[in-house]
Amino acid sequence: MAAVSFAHHPQALDWLPRAHGVDALARRLHSGTVTLSEAEVPGKNGYVGNSWGFWAPYAGSEVALGILGAGPMPVPGPRLETAALRAGLGELLELAAEDTLNVDDLASFGDRLCVCTGGEHPDGAWLANLMCESGGPAEAGSRSATRRQTIQLLARVVATHPVRYFTRDIGHVFAFGDFLTTDPVTSGIDAAGAWRGVVLRNYSVGAWRRLWSWFVEQVDGLVPIEEVADRFAAELPDMTVDAFLSSLPATQSTVGTPLPAEHDLRWAGDPLPVAELRVLATSARRVDELTGRVREAFLGQRGVELGPEWVQRRLDEARPMKLRDVARRLTYDLVARSQRIALAKARRRADGTLWLPTRLHERGGLLYRTSQEGRGDVGLRLDQLGTVLATCGVLHYDDQHWSVTRSGRALVD
Repeated sequence: MAAVSFAHHPQALDWLPRAHGVDALARRLHSGTVTLSEAEVPGKNGYVGNSWGFWAPYAGSEVALGILGAGPMPVPGPRLETAALRAGLGELLELAAEDTLNVDDLASFGDRLCVCTGGEHPDGAWLANLMCESGGPAEAGSRSATRRQTIQLLARVVATHPVRYFTRDIGHVFAFGDFLTTDPVTSGIDAAGAWRGVVLRNYSVGAWRRLWSWFVEQVDGLVPIEEVADRFAAELPDMTVDAFLSSLPATQSTVGTPLPAEHDLRWAGDPLPVAELRVLATSARRVDELTGRVREAFLGQRGVELGPEWVQRRLDEARPMKLRDVARRLTYDLVARSQRIALAKARRRADGTLWLPTRLHERGGLLYRTSQEGRGDVGLRLDQLGTVLATCGVLHYDDQHWSVTRSGRALVD
């Protein structure tokens, strides 16, 4: 399937990630020939490292959908439709039995076996039904009900807004404005409030990731913690915490609707430490503004370190202090926390040495790093969900714009 998908689209599609295995097979695919007996062997020279192939990423989802039964081995589940599955696989099983595949010859199979065409075949329609739970009302609060409501929300935003990227565009609608509460469809979906809280909380999580990545970036060789703390302080304006909090943009409208303060702060052009500290403070302000399901999802587990409530308390207690002094304290807090987490997850190697899962190490007040930290946001999985819905025919991408298909509307309405 990876080889056919590559042959059908040698240049990657805007809306669809490469099929699993394409990257590992790239050398063979570009050479024009894939010898299956070599490519199928797990390891660095095969299409996948694991002896079970791509079983692990899919098993949980397929068990949850009832495609497979629970247990250590793959067995048919109660909702498996063998006829639809075999119709979708078509000639794929015959190709898999070949000794060698000529990539140029595989292009002719693209309209039937490429991952982009799943929605046009029986297995795509079957999967769409499973995903959307169109057979009847699911038990309130169940996985099925939450999944259906999430798909309904996503489809409604796609139908009413210009959407090119799911997380960026749909996430913005989920988090801000009054669409979720005033639209006749989304206002009746129970999961809408939870999604608003989750997306708003994700700004706070992303701010911590960016800030920590910046800290690690400052460590080149052996660097005293005091030096990193001073660098952080030097990036911030010379003002009190109270003045800093007063300078933040409004986070809600006069009628209580969340305003895109965190989004706007990221695009204001401030240096990263300033921008992300402002995002954290803005997020902390929402602790007293949000209510109900939105607030529950936004706060998540209560009383956790670095959570919005924790930030709110720290900033409120420090209002009379200089912002730069608070930044220095925060530097020590973050380094200490990273070491605690690393020690909690430490593992003893076979040779008796200790493995610490951290990129930043501390010894006697000196810091050194082993590699850089990533600063991307934690994924909301909206892009992955959108891709699955597209490949089973619920959504369609054309001219840099997503839309809901006719069959998709029938499933989610």
